[in-house]
Amino acid sequence: MDTLAREAGMSRSSFTAAFREAVGTSPARHLTARRIREAARLLAETGLPQSAVPARVGYRSRVGFHLAFRTAYGTTPGEYRAASPRRDRRPLRRL
Repeated sequence: MDTLAREAGMSRSSFTAAFREAVGTSPARHLTARRIREAARLLAETGLPQSAVPARVGYRSRVGFHLAFRTAYGTTPGEYRAASPRRDRRPLRRL
C-alpha cells in the first residue's frame, strides 16, 4: 500500500479511503479477492501443480493461501480442483 499511495502522491490512509470510495472495498481485500479468483482459475483450468499455485498468485505461505482460499470458497484448493469440470488442464508454459 505504501508504494501505491506514494505513486498516487497520497498518504497511505488517504489512498485507502479514496480506493474504498471508488471500488467499494479496501485495497487489501480487493487484492486478496483477485488473487483467490486467479488461484481458482489456475486450479480449474490448468495442470499447474497445486503446490505451485500459492506462489503463482502472490502468497508466500501455503498455509495462508489455504486459509484464504477456504474462507473465500468454503472448500480447500484440492477439493475445488477435484470438483472442477475436467477441461483441458494443460500445464502452464513458463513465463
